[in-house]
Amino acid sequence: MKIKPQHFAVTALTLCIATLAAVSTAQMAPQGKGFSTAHSSAFAGPLQTEHRFDRLIVRFKDGAVTRAGVFDFNAARSQVALLQAGTAPKLPGPPAASLAYLKSITAETHVVISGQKLNRAELFAFAKQLEQDPRVVYAEIDEIAQPLFTPNDPAYPGQQWHYQSPAVFPGGLNLPGAWDRSTGKGVVVAVIDTGVRPHVDLAANLLPGYDFVSDLAMANDGDGRDGNASDPGTWNLAGACGTGSPATRSTWHGTHVAGTIAAVTNNGTGGAGVAFGAKVLPVRVLGVCGGFGSDIAAGMRWAAGLSVPGVPDNPNKAKVLNLSLGSSGTCGQTFQDAVNALKNVGSVVVAATGNDGQIGIGQPANCAGVIAVTAHTKLGDNADYANIGAGTTLSGPGGGYGSNIAGDGAGIYSTLNTGATSPGADSYASSQGTSMAAPHVAGLAALLASVQPAITPDALRSVLISSARPHPAGTFCEKRSDCGAGLADAKAALDRLDSLAPSVAASVAQAGVQRTGATVTFNAAASAGSSGSAISSYEWSQLTGPAVRLSSTTAASTSFVAPAPGASYTFQVKVTDGLGLTAANQVSVTSNTAPVLNPIAAQTVLHGSNLSFTASATDAENNSVVFVANNLPAGSSLNPASGVFTWNAAGPAANYSFTITPSDGTFSGAPQTVSVAVTAPPPVSGGGGGSMDWLDVLALLSLATLSVYFGRRHGTPR
Repeated sequence: MKIKPQHFAVTALTLCIATLAAVSTAQMAPQGKGFSTAHSSAFAGPLQTEHRFDRLIVRFKDGAVTRAGVFDFNAARSQVALLQAGTAPKLPGPPAASLAYLKSITAETHVVISGQKLNRAELFAFAKQLEQDPRVVYAEIDEIAQPLFTPNDPAYPGQQWHYQSPAVFPGGLNLPGAWDRSTGKGVVVAVIDTGVRPHVDLAANLLPGYDFVSDLAMANDGDGRDGNASDPGTWNLAGACGTGSPATRSTWHGTHVAGTIAAVTNNGTGGAGVAFGAKVLPVRVLGVCGGFGSDIAAGMRWAAGLSVPGVPDNPNKAKVLNLSLGSSGTCGQTFQDAVNALKNVGSVVVAATGNDGQIGIGQPANCAGVIAVTAHTKLGDNADYANIGAGTTLSGPGGGYGSNIAGDGAGIYSTLNTGATSPGADSYASSQGTSMAAPHVAGLAALLASVQPAITPDALRSVLISSARPHPAGTFCEKRSDCGAGLADAKAALDRLDSLAPSVAASVAQAGVQRTGATVTFNAAASAGSSGSAISSYEWSQLTGPAVRLSSTTAASTSFVAPAPGASYTFQVKVTDGLGLTAANQVSVTSNTAPVLNPIAAQTVLHGSNLSFTASATDAENNSVVFVANNLPAGSSLNPASGVFTWNAAGPAANYSFTITPSDGTFSGAPQTVSVAVTAPPPVSGGGGGSMDWLDVLALLSLATLSVYFGRRHGTPR
């Protein structure tokens, strides 16, 4: 069995040729299926930069209003100031946090500035700390909205109609709006095809692949299976592929398919790719005159990470496999076994239905479990060449003329090569066929898998079906049941995926900052999405803070003991349901140690004299410490900020005791009892062995003073 690329050939057994000649806009499409044409033109890199934020929206339980119902800006500022003082939040890394009021949205909801710009995870953790304050309803990042992502690749707005909104072109994949939510990042898509050229707008997204073409005559590269999946060309002479077969030039079919899936995008060159954040794994299975089913099945298994005898294992397992190829006949057991094996390891198979313009789809598209893709035009009509029939899953943009509504015949614009036989220069061209429709759906599958990496093949297929747009009015498939669910729609598919996914809330059992050494417990409350699929697993992981040991990473609740003072910890819980759909949430907690008062020695002071000393404390987090005194002696005072104790003219003579307690605004340290002895003046000794008390001394001093006074007044010699 030899398999051919499902490009824009008249039959599925004729190898496609990319036609570069432009077609006049005045040309009319012939009636019936099987007609095909192509356009020429040009193609291209990722985005996603790390934003930093310093604004939070905080909603308080109470509004900042006066009794007259008038908004009070000073009250709003006070709310924020009290939040800063009461919560004592610690931002990860210097400088220290300093909340400041910026503006208000409502009487209860204000915008605050955090004092330093942080990445999303750090500021999220800070917001969760603020939510621990009992006065706060919620705190969230004040997000920066942007216009919907539009690639700056020059061909995107004019020639890549197949990516646009259906409001602009009924046959568009509706990628605007979808790209803001997913670019396919983290997903590997295998292109099971003729190999892929290292095109300038593909090279950055290509992974090392493998060449499975074992027949030397078909390989056209001088050897059989090897580690080079680059396309050497598939040209052939007349009669080489059978009696009467025409001479053909190299098609560079796999390169065109790969560009649709993941051309480097937003680099100001060429055009865009559907899942430009994904990586392409080239698997060469087609050579001159096509490829054997045995090589294709082996390539499929290898791409999904399964072992193939005599071939090194693939380290980059593909979540999605695109097969823009096929032959007539029912699904062979070799193909079905391969598809079953791929499904068991979570990989999704997307295949083209064929280009014979007939009712009935070819293999491997007709294998159970495959996402079988037919093709439609710019106006949303089923293309006149595109096979439909039982087993068709949905339709992707394939270009060409419609079966009922001819349209202008515009094709699918992607990466190509100029070489007629061996490789030439990088180029771009428009082609058409179910081969072009399938990679649109494979790219969309990558967008979905990037959001939900563990999604099962059946669940992903269900999302594509349930989100497909109805076939437009007046088109060939409008009232047919054998054209699939409708037209693939990227934005609707992501919306549908969101509704099916479960949800989870994470909380800390103990509100507020926790003492270092205390056991902190987290709880996860998960709910099924609209699919109703039950939660099958929990997974806890630590995102920030000193590494700790969780009591469990797979239960709904977990706990840990905070080992480090002054640390902020953020944990994530991820739940997975029976469809492989996941949801995640984060919870944060800060540990703190109370300050320790330095020992204060017992104090002694003479009655009537002044006493002063300074209380000091150590704090592991270097927080500011305040000092609180209880039962101070009358007339004494303690400055809470400086810790300075003052007692002027201490007395009366007695023994006194009071306590001083240090506090860092979150926790109070152990109080210390301070002892102060106020003593009377010592007795003064007199003549004759007697003694004089202080009254005697005072009397003598008074007499001496009078004597001096009268002596001076009456001239008494001195």
